[in-house]
Order: sequence, then structure tokens, then C-alpha cells
Amino acid sequence: MKKLLFVYPPFCTPASPPYSITNLYSLFKDCVDVSVLDLNVEFHNTFFLDYKDYFKKKEWVDYNDVSKKCREDFADCYFRNHELILANKDPQGFEELLGLILEKKPDFVAFSIVYSSQVFYAFALIKKLKELNIKTVVGGPAVSDKLKETSDLFFNNEEDLANYLNVNIKKSFLDFSIFDLDKYFVPETVLPLKTSSTCYYKGCAFCSHYSNDKYVEYDLLFLDKTLSNNSAKNYFLIDDMIHSKRLLDLAKLFKKHGVNWACQLKPTKDFSKEILQELKSSGLKFVMWGVESGSNKVLKAMNKFLTKEESSLILKNSKESGVINSVFIMFGFPTETKQDFLETIDFLKENKDYVDLVSTSVFGLQRGTLVYKNPERFSITKIFEEKRTLLGSKISYEVSEGLSTVEAMRLRKSHLKFIESVNKLPRKLSFFREHMFFY
Repeated sequence: MKKLLFVYPPFCTPASPPYSITNLYSLFKDCVDVSVLDLNVEFHNTFFLDYKDYFKKKEWVDYNDVSKKCREDFADCYFRNHELILANKDPQGFEELLGLILEKKPDFVAFSIVYSSQVFYAFALIKKLKELNIKTVVGGPAVSDKLKETSDLFFNNEEDLANYLNVNIKKSFLDFSIFDLDKYFVPETVLPLKTSSTCYYKGCAFCSHYSNDKYVEYDLLFLDKTLSNNSAKNYFLIDDMIHSKRLLDLAKLFKKHGVNWACQLKPTKDFSKEILQELKSSGLKFVMWGVESGSNKVLKAMNKFLTKEESSLILKNSKESGVINSVFIMFGFPTETKQDFLETIDFLKENKDYVDLVSTSVFGLQRGTLVYKNPERFSITKIFEEKRTLLGSKISYEVSEGLSTVEAMRLRKSHLKFIESVNKLPRKLSFFREHMFFY
């Protein structure tokens, strides 16, 4: 029987075992000789062991200071290794991580690329494996054209890989015991869980995640078996969006198993106080809300189909139900003016009692989004694409109306002190979000 190895390469936050290769393992384990390697957590356990020991504690007296240094050290390490790979040199720990792969004696090595930061190390490993005549395949939302060219196969989905290997796959349950869970940088295990194939809403103008994927809700029996076969008490739902009716069904499962859980949601008016209270009673700890803006004009342009008034009420009801509220805010969406920006700042001022953590970003144009496909609708006059060696093209743009990217970044920086003053939790929890379970 052919040996298949699923690999999750460096670099990303090592807080939880990867969902992607866990899911792939569960699908292929009964039809091929399959194993998994989370090289990302192996790397961090080798070079950042002091931080692991620190983040496993529940008492973070100086959390802001230490986590700030941690994030800076991570970023510096990633950048240095990316530079080495671009210079055609081996990255840090390369021989050790390659050795872990070769110990498995695989016929096929399948790389899961979830973040663009993983492209670099994966590229270095794939090149070496090709020299050793080991077949490589790549899949995931962040796969670059260069990785597709370098590997033997790019798979869009599990069926593509199954066809390539000429096997029949089936879904049973997710088994996270394939990892050494003590290696992850959290006090207690937090497991990622996906409950549907994609976002059911598929409407936000800035988002490319949902692509053309069909929305399918995973069978509740599959999720029930997953909860039964894993001993963890904390689960983070990685779905981009889940509607309230579906969440209530999921909540029954979480309550049955006595687990804590958290999720990412778009604030919609169906999240009444009664529903939020029911979700809280089932074990809901925190929600990362996609609020994005406090300007109704910008929300309409984003295709959010909600108002700032509705967002305010939902945040209030959620907080009063005992749920921790983390909010995503996006500045610089095309057509956003300085006045729109200031409306968002006012929104945060008015709702500061209901917000525990603010995570801000500045809009970046991505291929495949509604904005990219219809630039004139968003006052974009020019799109520039700068080719990069390993990653996809860097996209920038000019607008005839509203803030430029640089202007939005400057405005955010000038209001950063206020934005941080809203936070009840350490700001760096937007980096180690899984730690919100322990507050």
C-alpha cells in the first residue's frame, strides 16, 4: 500500500493543531497508509520553547509586554527565513524538519497551505523532496502559482486527491489524537472545528474565502462523533459565518458534551438576546464579530446588509448575556472618507462598554472579490499588480473617491491609542485568540 504523508509547514501561530490535515487524515485513513506531521508546531517547539512555557500558564501578569515581544520575535524569525529561502538557502531547522518527513518513508507528501506565510518553507521542502524523487502535492486556500508549478499536483479539494491516488474516501470523525497536543502554546487544548463547507452568506464585497464553493452543512452525527472521540473541552469554530438556526442546533451538541466553544459571526438581526442567552448557556465563551465599520454608507458598500444600529444592539445583547465580544474593524474600504472613518471611531466610543477586544485592519484588494471584479463600482480607477517570486502578485490600487490605503493607515495610527483603550482584554489576544477561552 502506498504511503501518504500530510504536512502542515511553518509558519503560523502554534496555538492549535491544524484542522486541514486532521480532516484529510480522517478522510483517507481507511483507504491508504496515511500519517501526519505538523512541522509548524515542531519548529516552534524547537526555537521558541520559552514562549511555549509562558503561554501554557493561565496567569499572565505582564501579558501585553511578553506577547508583544513574542509576536515581534515570531515576525522577525519568519522574515529572516523567508529571505534565506528566496536566496536559495536552507531555512532554520531545515535538516531537522526534512528528517521528520523522511522518517515516515512516504511515497507521496501532501502539503496543506492555509496561510501565505507557509508558502516559503513548503517551497524549500518540495524542491528537496523532488530531488529525492518523492512525489509532492499541494492544496489549500493560500497555494501560490509557484507552488503549483513546483509540485506534482495541485488539488482543489479532497476528491481531486482521491482521484489522483485512485481511492475512495469517506468521512467518519476528526481524530486529533494523531498530534501531541501538549506541544501547542495554550494552557489547555483548544481544537478547531469546521461545521460547513463555506460561508452561507457569500456576500461581503471584500471577501474571497467563499469563492465558488457550494454551501453544505456538515452532518450533525459527524460532529457528534468528533466531540465524543476527543477529550478536549474547548472548541473554536473556524467557519467564516454560521446562521443562528444552525448555531442553535450546534449548541445542543456542545451542551450535551459539556464543552466550551467560540466562533466567528457576522452580526445579523436574527441574533436576538434570547438566542444569545441560549448560546451562552450551551458553553459559548466568545464571538469574533465581523462588524467592519460604524458607517452605514460603508456597510452598504461592503454588502453587509446590516446597519451600525443593529450591530450596536447585538453587541449589547451579547455582552449582557455574558459573552466576550471581539470585533473586527476594517478601515480604508474603497469609497470610505475621513468622515466615514470617524463614524467608526464614534461607533467604538458609543459601544465601548460592550466591546472586549478590537482587531483592526486596513483594506487590501484581493483577486476574486466583488471589489476586484467590479472596480468602477467602488471608485477604483487603476489596479496595479506587482509580481513576486513565490507569492501571488501584490495588488494595489488608486481611487477617485475616499481614502487611499496610505491615508487610512495614517488615520488608524493616529487613533490607535483610543482604539487600544477600548480593550478590556490584552490586545495581543487577537494574535493568540484561543487564549480568550481562559479569561
